[in-house]
Amino acid sequence: MILKDIYNFLAADAGLKNLLSSSEKDSKIYPNIAKIMSAPPFLVYRSSNPGGTQNEILSEEILDIIITAQNFETVCLITGRLTELLDGVTDIPSADFNIYYSKKTGGSDYADELYRNVRVLNFNLKFRSKQEIL
Repeated sequence: MILKDIYNFLAADAGLKNLLSSSEKDSKIYPNIAKIMSAPPFLVYRSSNPGGTQNEILSEEILDIIITAQNFETVCLITGRLTELLDGVTDIPSADFNIYYSKKTGGSDYADELYRNVRVLNFNLKFRSKQEIL
């Protein structure tokens, strides 16, 4: 799975850090579920297909990134930055994988039970293990 690599890529971006008001202690980018009492804006990311057997080399992954913010303008700004970082990208840094394709494939908007603005972005990522390439 490439989720650790995607997290590192997103957490290192100064523009995204600024939009999320993140700190050294809290990147405001969380796997699967936000921390209890997380103050928006924040991101939650998850994979729709986390893989199969231990020896399987998964070459495609669907990544959902959920943006939560108090106002819609912030959601739009974060969407723009994530799109710049991940849509149409042909090389995402990774120690173990050659992540050679990332494309935004969809998304949706809604309000959560706390009346915050939420947007889900869907990305299709294609990659290959660097061990397999050798």
